[in-house]
Amino acid sequence: MINAQMKPYSYFSYGTQDNYGQESLSSSSEGTVKMAINILSQSVQDNALYSGAQYIGLTYDKSITDKMVILYGTEKLKVQYVNPLGRMNQVFMARVS
Repeated sequence: MINAQMKPYSYFSYGTQDNYGQESLSSSSEGTVKMAINILSQSVQDNALYSGAQYIGLTYDKSITDKMVILYGTEKLKVQYVNPLGRMNQVFMARVS
């Protein structure tokens, strides 16, 4: 069932520093990740690691980190927290502008 929902999404990464010493988002896509993304029915507030997450994703890709931004249609979703859940990773994400 989850495999039927999985689609490839482009991702960007934080890493290079700007003139002020803050990490900036890469200007071009660094690759794709195959993931099933769904909207959370309630925002998660229990833990500071994924506070404010609005989307949740499941993926087999073990290279995904909290420094990535996923391009979801026209929206950009910042990875808040990655929970290694057995064979799949559970990914909590929030919209960024």
